[in-house]
Amino acid sequence: MSKNAKKFQKHQLSKHNQRCSATPDKRRYRDNQEAKRDLRNFRARAFQELKTMGYTTYNQKRTYECSACKGFHLTSQELGRVEFEVVIEPTIKDLILSA
Repeated sequence: MSKNAKKFQKHQLSKHNQRCSATPDKRRYRDNQEAKRDLRNFRARAFQELKTMGYTTYNQKRTYECSACKGFHLTSQELGRVEFEVVIEPTIKDLILSA
């Protein structure tokens, strides 16, 4: 391939930026930390919208791990209501630590 052809070649997305095949309308995050950071940004924007306009369109509540793409997504639904969500049963140790 010539130098000139390389200039006009489309940039390929890395794996962590690709869309999820199960939920292509949702953004895929590489890890939970990245998803939580974006969730904080959405909550801040929602607060500003509520303050200025009186309503908001940002209603994301939490992050979840997707079993289809092994990434993380944001959702406005309660725990266990998302189709491809990985739900880990809490162990006795987790219950003791959360008390």
